[in-house]
Amino acid sequence: MNEALFTEELLGDNAPGPVDRSGPAIPTHSAVAVLDPSFADRVAALTRSRPIIDGLRTAASYQAWPDNCYDIATFALALIDLVISRQGFEDEVTPEEATAYIMALAAAAAPQRPPDEFAKAAQFTVDVLLNRAEHGRKFNYLISDYTPNGHVQRQVTFRLLQLKDDPARGVTVLNATADAINALVGGLEFDVADEQVANEAMLERQLARGAFAAAEMAAVKHRVLSIKLTEQIQSVLNDTRRDLRAVLQMWEVEMPARLDEARQHILDRLSIERRLAAKARESLESEDSTVRSAAARISNTLDDCFRRHQALLNKVIGARQVFFDEQDRQSFRAPSLGISVDMLEDVFDPFWALPSVLAQPLAEQLLVHITGPRPPRLPDLGRLVNELLDVRRPESPTEPTEIEEVDDREPQTVPAHVREASVAIATAVALPARTSTLIVACLTAETVLPDPADRLQAADLVALVALWCFAPSDSPNEDESSNTSQISVELATAMFGDQALSGADGTALVLPGWSGDDLIVAAHVDQFANPAAPVSTTTLPAGAPTRPTGPRARKVS
Repeated sequence: MNEALFTEELLGDNAPGPVDRSGPAIPTHSAVAVLDPSFADRVAALTRSRPIIDGLRTAASYQAWPDNCYDIATFALALIDLVISRQGFEDEVTPEEATAYIMALAAAAAPQRPPDEFAKAAQFTVDVLLNRAEHGRKFNYLISDYTPNGHVQRQVTFRLLQLKDDPARGVTVLNATADAINALVGGLEFDVADEQVANEAMLERQLARGAFAAAEMAAVKHRVLSIKLTEQIQSVLNDTRRDLRAVLQMWEVEMPARLDEARQHILDRLSIERRLAAKARESLESEDSTVRSAAARISNTLDDCFRRHQALLNKVIGARQVFFDEQDRQSFRAPSLGISVDMLEDVFDPFWALPSVLAQPLAEQLLVHITGPRPPRLPDLGRLVNELLDVRRPESPTEPTEIEEVDDREPQTVPAHVREASVAIATAVALPARTSTLIVACLTAETVLPDPADRLQAADLVALVALWCFAPSDSPNEDESSNTSQISVELATAMFGDQALSGADGTALVLPGWSGDDLIVAAHVDQFANPAAPVSTTTLPAGAPTRPTGPRARKVS
């Protein structure tokens, strides 16, 4: 039985096991099919389409439009197909584009209905695929698994579509999971490599006998399988970056051989796709316009598969380096000093239960504290700190520049002499030390930085580096510049050492103009074993520059 069909949680240490509902043994002579080891796999594969079926039932009782007006199942599969066709490229589908696409389908299905109804049908379809009824959680179903020894219930958990941040475009985009691809093609969990080889043989035979309509369908399926293979490899890399311990056994036993096989498989696919595309282009000179159009579409689809496999080959080649890099990063990462909080159950569920009069001020205050005035679509603390530490690149004289009003009291870049001085000041402070001590050292360094504004910038920079040591980030997003993360690493190493880290013990930063936690900065983790915590600095010496208090005060954490 293929356990991967049932639940992703079974890969983790705290995964729920099968729910035992054992009863009397099942008579083998009366239920041969249900006792087949692959029967539960077939049920699990069928379950992946259940959210769409549930959406049909909900839509039937939905009062926003008449019965039998819109085909939600068709809308859902069409949207999954649209997302898959653009997944992995620069123009991935945004939620707004998905809604507009479904609205166009709804308008074509019922042109006599009002436009606002099209928007409701489109939003309903997107919500079903994202499981917004359960606040975006994974779909979770129980299925029966019969064996000669009795009956066991197993969990099937999966997502169909998920939101992903696209930093290059500054938008949120939709991605289809491998389970969504299974729902689209309506297949079981076959081995992707074997299915691609079989599909290529069928496509080559169809091209040879001129069956271009069938060949076009095979080419589209080939692209779907290419995306599915990419999703499988990328899922393992994402889990590795998130928590290496959860996939360590997979890397020890399965991944080395799997990567070697994937590399050879992709190289074979690139060669065959090049040959098939050339075979399809031979029909572009046909006198039949239908054949020419089909051949052009097949050729474009195979070229798309070729580009995807080239990108996937680069990921496979670099996968081992991702494992080694994450092993180094996560092995030396300091353990969390705080209490683990379930943001959904402990924070957001109680928050959603509040009346709007009480909830709105809390939401406004939360957004100000965690995102700033121009938040990213999916905030990430490590990336935020990296961007604050990044050096402004020279603007191209040929590109038009936007004029943006910037408050003179908060410059957006740190000059080179301030960076050098802040490193010298920080290295002179004995560690472990409080962030307040480092800030005061910068604000009182009149001999190194005579200008009060420069001393304030140096204090900002040191505080940001201390915060980065609390939540380091290696910029897992492919579209993000590696130079940004490199600057953070270099500054932290220059100021505090290559094993520096910081932690919070609940002590507040009470310097005038500053707020947040007064973090403890240590050169290595052993310094946290000292029971005597460093003393916090609460006052500024006379003559030290200060920043405004209130909304413009600097919050460190």
